[in-house]
Amino acid sequence: MTTVPALRRRLTNAALTLGAVAAAATLAIVVSPGGGGRTIAAADTGLQAGGEFHEIDPVRIFDSRRPNLDVSPDAPTGAKPTGPDASVQFDVELLGTNGIGDLIDAGPDDVLAVVANVTVVSPTRAGHATIVPTGTTPGESSVVNFAPGQVVANSAILRPGQNGRVTVHLNTPSGVGSAHLLVDISGWFSTSTYAEGRGARVETIEPVRIYDSNVVLNGGNLRGAQKVTLPIRTAKSLETGRSIVPSGERIVGVIVNLTGVNMFPGSMQTHFSLVPNDFDEAVPGERPSTSNLNLFPGQTRANLAILPVGEDGNIQLFSLQGEVRAVVDVTGFLVERHDDTRGGRVIPLVAPFRALDTRLSDFEAQPLGPARAEPWSFEAFVDDVKVEGEEVGDQVGLFGNLTATGLGRQYTWAPVRTHLTVYPYPEDATENSADECKPPPEISNVNLGEGEAVPNMALLRYGDNPNVPSQLCVFNFAGNVDYLLDVYAVVLDDAPPAG
Repeated sequence: MTTVPALRRRLTNAALTLGAVAAAATLAIVVSPGGGGRTIAAADTGLQAGGEFHEIDPVRIFDSRRPNLDVSPDAPTGAKPTGPDASVQFDVELLGTNGIGDLIDAGPDDVLAVVANVTVVSPTRAGHATIVPTGTTPGESSVVNFAPGQVVANSAILRPGQNGRVTVHLNTPSGVGSAHLLVDISGWFSTSTYAEGRGARVETIEPVRIYDSNVVLNGGNLRGAQKVTLPIRTAKSLETGRSIVPSGERIVGVIVNLTGVNMFPGSMQTHFSLVPNDFDEAVPGERPSTSNLNLFPGQTRANLAILPVGEDGNIQLFSLQGEVRAVVDVTGFLVERHDDTRGGRVIPLVAPFRALDTRLSDFEAQPLGPARAEPWSFEAFVDDVKVEGEEVGDQVGLFGNLTATGLGRQYTWAPVRTHLTVYPYPEDATENSADECKPPPEISNVNLGEGEAVPNMALLRYGDNPNVPSQLCVFNFAGNVDYLLDVYAVVLDDAPPAG
């Protein structure tokens, strides 16, 4: 048995400068809260429509398996090359005629970022995908981690670079290979120059489970091509029955974490789709053409989805085939607020920022033990997010890629699987300690088995405790596990910047 002590951690204050497109870091761990004198550069946006979300029906803009959607200007058709050298890369057009340019009434200067679901299909070697605005330098953050033969998806907030494109590097350290890539888009965030209408703001909530097929079907699972209608306006907690999303047409979208468990006698390779509009699942031509979560037999996986709500206030969950359990947790929703307040605007960082990595000595180099939770303070991070040197001000949360890795057994003879849950630090806590990370909500952010490295995009809401502002708790279910967090965007609070 390996014993791992409970830890009380804070994000390091650091001497870090992020230029327009590149980062260099010197980290030094400290225990005092407050600003670290860093500059974590955020994409410039003012008020008006700046940082607001505009939904579109989910659409596939890139698919290297299909000639009509394999439109990379600088890569061979078909499976894309992979390799350890960063020069092995290709571009994907997010805007313009090969992206969503014909689907929205906005020009390139009006689009701050797009909401994408990125899928890697049938890689020949293990590796990870990095995606950056074209014309910028890749950092250490990855969007998708994959093993040979897998189909793996993850959500991402992608900033268009030169010519409205992003550059993809499928990094396979063991050598050259190939893989297919799919990109689905479900919406975009506008800059303050967009004048054709207002979008929606992100309302963060403490994560709540609204659907579990095992509970709803009394121990049953979804079977075959099956659709489930999920009410979002007036959505209720599966555990308590309380309403967690308001009613009314101002609720135009939702942010959910979808988990699939594919470990049953009838399980087979399958995928889930989440879409806003109803359809007849018995008619193959009406089924969704996009996917959110791909599963092989024996897998448990999760993926975040940001998607519009249908006119009836619902979303539709579709399972393609086999026998599978589906779980849906709501982490936030999108609400129309046609004013110039700050709250709920999403500000993407110029480049993903690695906020923490428990494998490194700067963050105590300690995995999180079984059935333990630990707090992290983001107060210094909040103070250091700036646009052109000016603080963006208070934030209620962030969008980040949470990766779990290196799962170790508590007992050498007992195989282990786990999940991580990230949730706000309790409002009524007084000691600022791991002991006060209350029992986690009945949700999960990322699921992991031995020998895996699994990322998942997450919308994380900070705790409202005035004594320890901007703090999160991370809970590990079983085994000893390391994790890291790459921040892609921040969500503003209504409070203006100090000064």
